[in-house]
Amino acid sequence: MVGKVTPDTMLSASRLPAVMGYSKYRSPNDELKSSIDAINGKERPDISNEAMGWGNRLEKIILNEAAQRLVGTDAETDFPEAFFHKDIPICCSLDGRVDGGGKVISTDPDKGIYIIGMDSLTLDGPGCLESKLTKNLPEDAPALYRGPIQLQAQMDILGHKWGAVCVLYQGIEMRVFVYARHEPTVNAIHKTALGFQGKLNQYKESGEVTMYPAQNSKDADRMFPDINDVPPINLPDFAAELAEKLIDTKAALLELENNRTKWEGQLKEMMGEKPLAIAGKWQIKWGVRNFKAQPERIVPAKPAYTIRQSNLTIKESK
Repeated sequence: MVGKVTPDTMLSASRLPAVMGYSKYRSPNDELKSSIDAINGKERPDISNEAMGWGNRLEKIILNEAAQRLVGTDAETDFPEAFFHKDIPICCSLDGRVDGGGKVISTDPDKGIYIIGMDSLTLDGPGCLESKLTKNLPEDAPALYRGPIQLQAQMDILGHKWGAVCVLYQGIEMRVFVYARHEPTVNAIHKTALGFQGKLNQYKESGEVTMYPAQNSKDADRMFPDINDVPPINLPDFAAELAEKLIDTKAALLELENNRTKWEGQLKEMMGEKPLAIAGKWQIKWGVRNFKAQPERIVPAKPAYTIRQSNLTIKESK
């Protein structure tokens, strides 16, 4: 496993799921900001954690095991440099590769091999291998953010006809998901890459950038962290409808939360000091949590700072 080899100044295959709206963790605007920061010479913050560390340590083992299951040989795993598409502004790194030798394979659950979207597949020439490690339960097809989109981009960049997402679940079960090139996905990747690069080119030329639509409230917070002290602005007519929907939703959530605490309190009162109870078909548990003793800690001083509020305050105009 080598360190990061793809530049953040352009779109890479691993960032595609976020830009295409499939990631649970990052938005298109997060990736756009990362590239703008890279253009301005800012380094990407270190986001490594123990899970990612184990993924790196086990990567070669996962790739070789997958290659052995597919074709009976180890994988090629030494790729110290990025690969760049010959026509489209997108690049990728590569975890592994193995030559399929024209072998025809079918789904074989006993071997953990799953052919996605077809009954069988001819492993024509070399195929890309993408290694993943997850604590999630095994699945019949990985989530789009866990390799499939990234793999289609890798296959397109390298000109390979097939590839596999090799996932080790919970450290005890491996599944190898094999894909052929999927033209609709590749076309969507091309459109996404061109649009992303267009936004970066706009920034380079003018210093301004057209952001993607906000994915949610938190995404909007990150898009607009500062405020300008100007008079109130007039929003389009449908904004009033959105405001009413937000007010109604907050009221419904408050009612639901009040009911939750009321009914939970009634059940707790019935149980008293008993940790377990049976109510019809339901088993109800009211347990305890144990906390380890901790030494006294002095919280270091923090400078004053200002952030944008996460919640809107809405009231009727007079």
